[in-house]
Amino acid sequence: MKLTLTELRERSDQYFRRHLAREEWKAFSEETRQSALAEAEADIALYLDCVEVDTDEPLASKALFEQALHLARRARRPPPGGRRLIAESVTGVGSRNWEYPDEPEEPEYAPRALRFLETFLHRNFRIGRG
Repeated sequence: MKLTLTELRERSDQYFRRHLAREEWKAFSEETRQSALAEAEADIALYLDCVEVDTDEPLASKALFEQALHLARRARRPPPGGRRLIAESVTGVGSRNWEYPDEPEEPEYAPRALRFLETFLHRNFRIGRG
């Protein structure tokens, strides 16, 4: 069932009510939460290879909300690849030494969302004899 973004946000608030990151989710602006939910819905649909996410399916909904949290957290972080000043000299012409930290690349999908999705995709797997 296709939900409006407002209905999806209401369901996400209900999901995060008993979540460890509930205060963090509430601290994001309304615009950030709405954008994260819209983008997460597209990500989960892409992963499931479908047009839209069935939000009546509990595992798909949980994956969507975890992905939205992941995207909202990523939006708050500064872009990778920055440099950091580690030494500066003012004698003569002067010089500066910079450090370019190797930051690990952030995963596209939230680890919890992936676990929900893998369970959703493989839960009907049955082995029969015969």
